Amino acid sequence: MLRAIGTLLSQRFRPALAPGPVYYGLAFAFFVVAFGIIPFSIYADSGDDWGFPYYQTLYISVFGLIVCLATFIVIRLIALVHVGAAATLACILFCAGVFLLLAHVYAPVELGPLDGSEMVSAEPMLDTIVELVFAAALVVMAVGLMRGRGRTVASWFSLALVLVALGYVGAFAYSHHDRLRQMKVPSQGAPSLVGNLYHIVLDSMQTDAFLAALERGSERDAFTGFELFANNISNYVTTVSSSASYFTGRFYQEGDYKEWSRDWRTTTGLLPTLSTQGYTIWMYSPFPQWKNKHTDRFWYNVDIYEQESGFADAGLYDLIHIWLLSLVPNVLTNEALQPAARLRDRIFEALTGKARPLAIRDGLHPYAGTAMLRHVLREEDLRAPNGQYVYAHAALPHGPFVMDRDCRYVGKRGRGGGRPEQRRTYLEQAECAVHLVADFLDRLRRLGRYDPATIVVHADTGSGFGFVNGAARAGRSATLGTADETLLSSVNALLMIKRPQATGPLRTVATRTQLVDLYPTILDILGLEADAATHGKSVYAIRPEERREARFAFDPNEKHGPDLVEVRIEDQVNLPHSKLTVLGPATDPASWRDQAEGSTIGSRPDVTLRGERR
Repeated sequence: MLRAIGTLLSQRFRPALAPGPVYYGLAFAFFVVAFGIIPFSIYADSGDDWGFPYYQTLYISVFGLIVCLATFIVIRLIALVHVGAAATLACILFCAGVFLLLAHVYAPVELGPLDGSEMVSAEPMLDTIVELVFAAALVVMAVGLMRGRGRTVASWFSLALVLVALGYVGAFAYSHHDRLRQMKVPSQGAPSLVGNLYHIVLDSMQTDAFLAALERGSERDAFTGFELFANNISNYVTTVSSSASYFTGRFYQEGDYKEWSRDWRTTTGLLPTLSTQGYTIWMYSPFPQWKNKHTDRFWYNVDIYEQESGFADAGLYDLIHIWLLSLVPNVLTNEALQPAARLRDRIFEALTGKARPLAIRDGLHPYAGTAMLRHVLREEDLRAPNGQYVYAHAALPHGPFVMDRDCRYVGKRGRGGGRPEQRRTYLEQAECAVHLVADFLDRLRRLGRYDPATIVVHADTGSGFGFVNGAARAGRSATLGTADETLLSSVNALLMIKRPQATGPLRTVATRTQLVDLYPTILDILGLEADAATHGKSVYAIRPEERREARFAFDPNEKHGPDLVEVRIEDQVNLPHSKLTVLGPATDPASWRDQAEGSTIGSRPDVTLRGERR
């Protein structure tokens, strides 16, 4: 039967490809695209947000190479029977590779932020139409190739795809090597520095959630000397932009957004300032790419999880699922979710020899956050008592909600009961976070390091699930397509500070503060000067009754920008019921904040900010 099919194809498509390496080259295009360019482009586009180490993409490539060699053997066996049939298979594989490339480049499917949210695709009709046009054009191309037309061009195109894939690998390797080369040799800090600076970030911890968790537990006494700024807001609704702002005290206004979001790791802000002053910098980070030249000791949270669980390459498990779904036509993406998950389990086991690890959607990052905070506590004995800066960023109480109030992993909860159930399980995870921070503070007391230390505990954003007391807003107002309740709870960010030698019970402060004030505040406490002008100012230089323009920015089209739109909060003191006013794009000078010449931007009480009354 195979011979008959081959004879028919030879008669129909003349001249057929001659025996030789040419059809192997054509077939190879499919494997380069499917197992190389697509996973590499996924990492290049989203690796910084997802935190996958670049080398994990190479596992997929190695797997693809094995499949490719097996396919070549099949092509060779077919060619022994009839060259025409082998040529047809090679042409089909080439055109399938080109189709995957065009469909992926033109309309890559956004499956979700990979922060525990359900993977889903909108399956836009336009993308499906474009893919159908591609498919029709490639059918014509396949017929031409099987007739012997355009083989040389197709072969050169296959070679170009190989070079593109190698270029990706080279760029990833160079970037990784450059970060390692910039790492400093650990030191003990300058002898003149007294006390340590501890900077703990609880991802998505709303102020109201922290206070509620504190009331439900017994940890209030652990926070002696702290001041809690009850009216604090974050100036962005995602970690990437929020961290750039609180590390530098500046807002994004102009220039390249990605460059602005990375500057705090390289040229300006808290890390360069502290490094220059002689602080030893320890960083426990939710992203591996946050490693930088100013850091003496760096831990990636998932690395800590992998060490404690015995699972290496945990991120690979999620990457395989995303990659498989990227190979599916747009119109079938959602239907392929479950089959792709089952195939992912088998591929992961074949690559690693292990059963499935805890995945991101299962609650990897919250679980890793608990492991990280315990790791920070254990490593405190290794640190010197003075001149240390410890930054610990835990994805707690960030979703999915998988930890109970006693910090036991219990799996995903809160989905069936809607928002009320999500708030309940969110609050339980908040209790876990409070408990872990309290344990660390008690450790500092036992070591005699608590009193001289400066300790900052804050969130980067709120949760976006609404306020934990369930107070309903009047009506269902929305701003730029997003519910006001979601936006306002997303910026309800915790901020609390203990200054050196501060005593007394936890005190609530009504000052209107913002996370952009964090960098100037730390410098104020330490008696240091900023390395550049800032938009924020020390919270201790703000009068409690002082009115300030409260703003945040978000991109209504993408989770992480870059088309940020500035929005004003009209009543920062009554955040759950405040109105919102759209001011315009962050890059529009007409919406920029007024700048006080010769001083920290916005730092003088007598400066009237745009839209404020004296």
